[in-house]
Amino acid sequence: MSNHDVFTENLLVKVAWYYYKDNLTQTEISDLLNLSRNKVVRLLDRARAENIVSFHIKGHGVNCLEIEHKLIDAFKIPRTFVIPTPKNELSRSLSKAAAQYIENNIRDNELLGFGWGEAASRTIESLTIDPSMAVSMVTLTGGVNYYFHKRDYSLEGGLDKFKGGIHVIPAPFLASTEEMAKNMLTEPSVKNILDLASLSNHVVVGIGGLSSTSTIIKEEKMTLNELIYIKNQNAVGDILGQFFDAEGHILELPHHNRLIGTQLSTLKKLNNVIGVAGGPDKVDAIFGALKGGYIDTLITDEETARALIKKEVSLNGIHPSP
Repeated sequence: MSNHDVFTENLLVKVAWYYYKDNLTQTEISDLLNLSRNKVVRLLDRARAENIVSFHIKGHGVNCLEIEHKLIDAFKIPRTFVIPTPKNELSRSLSKAAAQYIENNIRDNELLGFGWGEAASRTIESLTIDPSMAVSMVTLTGGVNYYFHKRDYSLEGGLDKFKGGIHVIPAPFLASTEEMAKNMLTEPSVKNILDLASLSNHVVVGIGGLSSTSTIIKEEKMTLNELIYIKNQNAVGDILGQFFDAEGHILELPHHNRLIGTQLSTLKKLNNVIGVAGGPDKVDAIFGALKGGYIDTLITDEETARALIKKEVSLNGIHPSP
C-alpha cells in the first residue's frame, strides 16, 4: 500500500471515528482536521461505501419479534431472524440480514460454509468482517462459477475479506454421469474440501423453490423440463440441489447421484445451518426444509413467516403460543 493510500485510509478512519464514536458534528470534525465540511461529508460517504463503517439494526419491530417466537414454537427451530417485508428486492434484504446475523456471531479463526446460489452469493457480498479476524470460507458444492464468474468478488470487496483463506471444491455442481460423480467424490482434492465443509462453524444455504425463475434454472444447472419432472415427484423445494417433499423427506431422484457437494444427511447432523429464503413462491420449500430438520436458523421476512405459521396451523392444527 502506498503512503498516499495509507494516509487516505487513516483519514477515513479518523473521520468515521469522530463522527460515529465521539459524536462530533461534521463542522467540528472539519475544524479539528482542517478540512472543508464538504470534504468531511465525502469522506463519511466513502467510509460507508468501503465498509470501514457498517450499520447493524439491533432492534426489531414488535410484530417481527412476536412472529419469531411463533415460528420457533410452531416448528421447534432453535433460532429465527425475521425482517420486515420490503417493497422490493426481498432476496437482497434477506442476504443483508444473514450477513448481519453472521457478523454478530462470528469469531476469529472460524470457518464459514456457503452453499451454491443467489442467497449465499449475496450474503458474501453483504458480509463485513473485521480485517483483524482470520475468518475462512469453504464452498459446500461444486459449481464455483457463480462466485467467481457471475460476480468478481475479489474486486467488489467480497472474497478478499476472508483473511483465513478460501477453500473451493474443484468440480462442477452436477457431473454428466453417476460414474463420473463417484470418481470425483473420491478425488482427494474434492473429498478433503467436503470433509472440511462439515466442520464449518456457520453454514449458509439458500432454499430453492420450484418456479421457472429459480436460481437452479437461471444458472442452467437444470432444464425446466427436468424441474417439471421433479415437481411431479411431489418435490416442494431443494437445498444444495437435493429435492425434498412437503415433510422434508429426500426424494429418490437420478440427478442426486450426479451431484458434487455436501449431502443433506450431513447437513442435518450440524447445528449451525442458516437458511436464507422468503417470498410466496418459497413458502412450501421453506416449510419442507423446516419439517426435514435441515435448518437451525431461519432468516426470512414477516409475510413469509406468517404464511408458514398459517400453513402449519392449517395442516396440523397446531396453534403457537401467543
